[in-house]
Amino acid sequence: MPRADVFVLIPESTRKRAGGERGLDKVDRFAEGMPAATRKRLETLRADLLKATGGKGIEDRGLLPAYRRYDGNMYRHIDPEAWERRAPEVEVLIVSGLLGVVASRDPIPAYVHSMAERMPPLGKLNRWWHDGGLPGILSEYFGAVRPKTVVDLLSQEYRAAVDGYQEALHGIDLRTIDFPGLGRASQPRRGERAAEVLRSGTV
Repeated sequence: MPRADVFVLIPESTRKRAGGERGLDKVDRFAEGMPAATRKRLETLRADLLKATGGKGIEDRGLLPAYRRYDGNMYRHIDPEAWERRAPEVEVLIVSGLLGVVASRDPIPAYVHSMAERMPPLGKLNRWWHDGGLPGILSEYFGAVRPKTVVDLLSQEYRAAVDGYQEALHGIDLRTIDFPGLGRASQPRRGERAAEVLRSGTV
């Protein structure tokens, strides 16, 4: 992943576009940015999830970049130009029920998993990922790539999956942005705020 000074954390959406392109390289910029031992822990968790669920709920009809795959209210308020012409110093990481965390440009399949919902036999996935060590994986990633700023636009259910990563961000400016009292109505606001950072490169 190219050097970025500003990282934005956003949640996936339950709604995902179907289909995609075949033959795309399965790039994993998030995993590539972390130490080898940390990457191994992430890969093990992803494999454990697939084994436990039998791979059910994952579509085999091609891949799309993550930022195009998700189609919820937040993503509909991030216009395509903001993604395509983003400031070069900005990267977006998406907290994902299937992958834990994924970089926004990485090609991914459509899937039904959601951090906010139960996935038999694992239970609620935000708790499963958290207990499996996702907060430590994310903090070690940031420790390796050393951005200047992390902008946390996660909703409550998704922040629960990575809660604790904040404690290790020594020397990194963390901006946590909440929309209290709005509930699901906060999603357009999250999208608009993410789009502002993508365009400007500033918080």
